[in-house]
Amino acid sequence: MINRLKTISFFALSVLLFCACAKDEDESSKSIQERILTSYIKVNYPNATRLASGLTILDEKAGTGTTALKDDMVCYVHYNTYSLSGTCLSTTDSALARHLGTYDAAVYYGPTFFIIGTGQTAVGLEEAFKRMKKGGYIRAIIPPWLTTYTSSYSSGSTASSQSSSVNVIYEITMGDIISDLDKFQKDSLEAYSKKYFSGMDSTAYGFYFKNYTHPKGIADEDTVTSGTNVNVWYIGRLLDGYVFDTNIEDTAKKYGLYSSSTTYSALSVEMQASYTSMSSSGTSSSSSSSSNTVVSGFARALKKTTIGDHAVTFFSSALGYSSTSTMSSGKGIPEYSMLRFDIWVTSDDDSTYPPTSSNSSSSSAAAHSPKSVSVAGGKTYQVPFFLKKR
Repeated sequence: MINRLKTISFFALSVLLFCACAKDEDESSKSIQERILTSYIKVNYPNATRLASGLTILDEKAGTGTTALKDDMVCYVHYNTYSLSGTCLSTTDSALARHLGTYDAAVYYGPTFFIIGTGQTAVGLEEAFKRMKKGGYIRAIIPPWLTTYTSSYSSGSTASSQSSSVNVIYEITMGDIISDLDKFQKDSLEAYSKKYFSGMDSTAYGFYFKNYTHPKGIADEDTVTSGTNVNVWYIGRLLDGYVFDTNIEDTAKKYGLYSSSTTYSALSVEMQASYTSMSSSGTSSSSSSSSNTVVSGFARALKKTTIGDHAVTFFSSALGYSSTSTMSSGKGIPEYSMLRFDIWVTSDDDSTYPPTSSNSSSSSAAAHSPKSVSVAGGKTYQVPFFLKKR
């Protein structure tokens, strides 16, 4: 009852503040939100720690990690966000999404990647992150003037943007803090190979490939000649098992990606002497860029196949989308993601070969949702927190 009265009191104060603000057309949005924040803290969290910037710490627990987050480093975090009234606005926790009835199988409930000190992360989040170490937790209110990438909010904002410029409560759990992303991905791919492919060696830096049909490799006479088009069916995943794309209808239905407006057809790829020159046509996909140039890792794998082959490849973000994210409404490929593709290659005149979801997951461990795995030297391919819970 006391908490309920506090909430009622807070909203009463908020209404009074909004009424007062409506009378003063010159008052900046920042001033309005500062007064709302002050009232909310006074009623609900009188012992909160409010920093000079306006970031307000409601709860904080130290992590067990030894590395402090600094500029030019990256981190993975899980988070939930809430309005001051308690409504959940977003989450990376699938269990919470299910509880709220907002779960979507096509959404990625994995950790979010942030780069520190380069202007690519909101200033309020950076300030909160820099207080944390791996395994740490913080619950804080980030005011709207700290959700920008510059300090320009203090001069006010346009009326069209003020409606979304409000105080937001963040619950953040810190995952990996990484000073060398290239090494982290190299170690992750190595450990992934040890877990699921018996320690298969990379065939190039940051690139792994296995041909199930021709495990010893294809003969020269079986190589698809330059200029020939092949049809490719594929399933694209992150290393934690999240399926972000497929052109196989049955698989799309299985993983919640199916759309009745999508035509599920083979990706037509023109083979070239060099994988860097290969392009695709037909189905728009994650295996190709906007210019239809086939993603490097995907193209490199195709060069190691021939008609009728089934293969798998996984590779570093440098051979994928690097710093580019394809995320939209929580779906797609996050920036700097290591990718895995299971692929089936057919001739250009064979468009009736899509494998069923049961077949496509049988021999290639395609349906795995791997748990954390330790390898020599204490390395892990993904820490437990890095994995989405499905």
